[in-house]
Amino acid sequence: MLASPNLSVSQNQWAQSYVDSSRLSTLSVGLRAGRQQRPRLWILVLLSLACDQSAAADRPTLIDRLLQLELDRGSLCSELQDSQAPRAQLSAAAARLREGLGTHERGTGSSDEAQQVVQALNEVVFDHLGIRPSQDLHDPCNLFLSSVLARKQGYCVGIAAVYLVLAEQLDLPVYAVATPSHVFLRYDDGKTRINIETFSRGAPTPNEQYIAEQRIAPRTLERGIFLRALTADQFLAQVHNNLGVVYSHQQNYAAATREYDTALRLHRDFPAAWYNWGKDLLLQGDYRKAIQYFSRALRLHPNDVWALNNRGLAYRSIGKEEKAQRDFEEALRIEPGFDQATRNLAGVNSPR
Repeated sequence: MLASPNLSVSQNQWAQSYVDSSRLSTLSVGLRAGRQQRPRLWILVLLSLACDQSAAADRPTLIDRLLQLELDRGSLCSELQDSQAPRAQLSAAAARLREGLGTHERGTGSSDEAQQVVQALNEVVFDHLGIRPSQDLHDPCNLFLSSVLARKQGYCVGIAAVYLVLAEQLDLPVYAVATPSHVFLRYDDGKTRINIETFSRGAPTPNEQYIAEQRIAPRTLERGIFLRALTADQFLAQVHNNLGVVYSHQQNYAAATREYDTALRLHRDFPAAWYNWGKDLLLQGDYRKAIQYFSRALRLHPNDVWALNNRGLAYRSIGKEEKAQRDFEEALRIEPGFDQATRNLAGVNSPR
């Protein structure tokens, strides 16, 4: 809590946490003209293909990365399983899914095929594995893959991990997709696209509902900030961001900082990580740096009323009343019923 007097400030006012182009290296090779030089070119191509295949074989799978991540942070959750247990559970689930999908015609790219795949995935996750959703963002056992499987409970990122590992094992076109404060799944084979909402047992939810409920600005969609399929690295950034929220809740700000920093290395245009890091800086009294981080979040997600409110608090704390007022007013323009911004705006011109 900030110590400034006469501010309408409570812990809840900033406790709200949210939850690529590749450059090819070119080799300039001077070849003499003539047929005798062709074998060199073929050797070069074959060597390049062999290197690519070797690199792919050495690349860790998503389940490898998720289990290593929780192994490194085992003290956070007492219900983690040995790494072999989740591997066995998900291998068995993948086999069950493969068997079920074997009865359907595959590779047609039809809408019916897509719906069958999604239905089969949902049944495996929610019926066979018995996983149920939880809204408790501060419980790390709802995030880690092995504990989600063991307790049969997880929040959006934890359940998404189960879907993504199954999809990777079966080579299914299923991806994580982010909104400002939520992650869901999407089936997208290039012809058919189906959103999968894990808080509704995989029910299809249109993009328009997420846009309306979370006030997503059109320009953020044009820039691909939200509602775009995430890469594996970008999904892992979501995991690290959630771990940062867990550590922040425990007031372990050094550990939270490491998680937010890792998240942003994996996904630089990640507004929730900028916001959450800024929130921690605000709580620690580093107001100028908090303003910088809230501003980074707002450039990516301009309709974030919590970032506006909290940046306004930081501005007030360094005596910039006019900027604070503008932030509170903008938050109220976006969400007129935002109680915290209403109280903070009323206090801008009151004596300290």
